Amino acid sequence: MLSKRLKNPVFLIYVLVIYITLQFSWWLYLIYSLYTETYKDTETLGKKTLMLLGEGSVFMIILLIGVYFILRSYRRERDLIKQQENFILSVSHELKTPIASVKLFLQTLKKRSLNEEKKEEIYERSLTEMNRLNDLVNNILLTRSIENDNYFIDPQKAALDEFILDRVAVLEKTILKEHQLDYQLNSVAFPIDPIGFERVLINLLENAAKYSPAGSTISVILKDEPKHVHLEIQDQGIGLPADRRELVFQKFYREENEMTRKSKGTGLGLYITRYLVEQHDGEIRFRQNSPAGLIAEIRLLKK
Repeated sequence: MLSKRLKNPVFLIYVLVIYITLQFSWWLYLIYSLYTETYKDTETLGKKTLMLLGEGSVFMIILLIGVYFILRSYRRERDLIKQQENFILSVSHELKTPIASVKLFLQTLKKRSLNEEKKEEIYERSLTEMNRLNDLVNNILLTRSIENDNYFIDPQKAALDEFILDRVAVLEKTILKEHQLDYQLNSVAFPIDPIGFERVLINLLENAAKYSPAGSTISVILKDEPKHVHLEIQDQGIGLPADRRELVFQKFYREENEMTRKSKGTGLGLYITRYLVEQHDGEIRFRQNSPAGLIAEIRLLKK
């Protein structure tokens, strides 16, 4: 038990602080004793004592502030290491799952004589798994580019409502196939980076589908406002506590609940999404849907 504690940096920091405090207190006591022997005048002794207490207080305040920042940095580093470990585990699982699925499909095609309908089903499922693998690799590469300040968008004027319809129509056959889609789209022309904004839609719609029950409705709402273009994606899922709605945009963050643990993900999607939205001069936030679920709200500034 003791050897385990000695390996804990926090425990060692506390021991060091206690030792410094005791030594400093003893030092103050010795100096005060010297003052009482040296200064017989009460007024002078009082001034020297106040000076001693002031210097001691400043030292202790600096010590406590230093300890606070050291502990805060340590906890942040520890949390980051934990998140990275979880990320590696998640990525390993995410890579193995589609590869194993496609391998099984190919073995089935090779060993069995199947009718055309069954073959078409296997082809479709294989394509879905490969798209999932491709999205994962894209997220990892995009995160790397963001970290290196090496990702740049190329905004192009587009009919945003038509762009959304085209991209979501593809997703209806894959990640949204078990959900109902409700579109409320105003006609809006706005400059967007096609690749980047498509990634925003995919990440948000995948999240909405992942945490919503099958058969529920996901709404995509686009409004043209005087100063902003307003995009909302509403689901009817498990929602998100108010104190977690900013944390989910952190790199590697995964919400700790039973449904999240059972679902796929690496904790990169929303980190990438916020970055891409901000590159479009926009902001994104989550708010509660009524009676259940979550609303992802994006506001893009018009220029």
